[in-house]
Amino acid sequence: MIALVLALPSTALAGPWTPQQGHGYAKIWMKWLWGIGYVDGQGDFNHYARYYETFFATYGDVGIFDTLALYWHTDLLRVFTLEDPRTGERHAHVAPGDPALGLRWQFLRLDRFVISLSSSVRAPLADDDPVQEVFTRKSPHTQLGELQVGLGVWEMSTKLDAGYGWDTVYIAFGVGYQARFEGFDDRILWSAEIGWTGSRTWGGRVRLSGAHSIDEGGAPRANSPSGIGNGVSYAGFAVEMDRRLSDQWFAGVTIEGGLPGLRRQTGGPVISLSVSTQY
Repeated sequence: MIALVLALPSTALAGPWTPQQGHGYAKIWMKWLWGIGYVDGQGDFNHYARYYETFFATYGDVGIFDTLALYWHTDLLRVFTLEDPRTGERHAHVAPGDPALGLRWQFLRLDRFVISLSSSVRAPLADDDPVQEVFTRKSPHTQLGELQVGLGVWEMSTKLDAGYGWDTVYIAFGVGYQARFEGFDDRILWSAEIGWTGSRTWGGRVRLSGAHSIDEGGAPRANSPSGIGNGVSYAGFAVEMDRRLSDQWFAGVTIEGGLPGLRRQTGGPVISLSVSTQY
């Protein structure tokens, strides 16, 4: 599978619904990427040496009122491993994630149809200085770019979501705007998903999501296999399955991939394993 490293937490999007006051949801997961190729900012495919990403992330929300929820999302730890083809040495780079905190307001409910408005702020904790040069796999090992592990700027995102739920199936759609500071391009965000409960034990969902740069703010464009930086647009999908372990605990697996036709970075299989709870 040719896949895209998604910049948004596709496994953590909660849609338009808010939990009841004092109740909520929490999830922790590990995401692993095996990079098999690099698509640069001009859309050209390049082969580089071995590249892996291992992320540990968390998401959660809690109802402040029945129609207002506080939510958070952050990568707790990011590990980027890149081989230097000139020497054969592998270098591991460890970085924190950039945490986001937001509010979701479910302002309309008509029977099973709901609409909500969410807004969040993401803080730049990880260092945005390049950590390693990236070279082509074959001699003469031309430099492709530089590995970047932190964004380095604040982000503010606002999103409108709508959804409808039947007894065992739901659908949800969303569109939003992401403001990025210090000359970074702003982006349009979108998502669409369908979820189902096959039995009391199993459930799943399929999600499409994307982010599209809409303005050239003057900051240098990213050219990093991590997909972290300015001017990166993408569209991707996620297929997620959950198994109920008890009344409140679930285990899940997610496979993510990229949709063609947009600026992207590293390709390769993306697999996540998760544990979540409702309270």
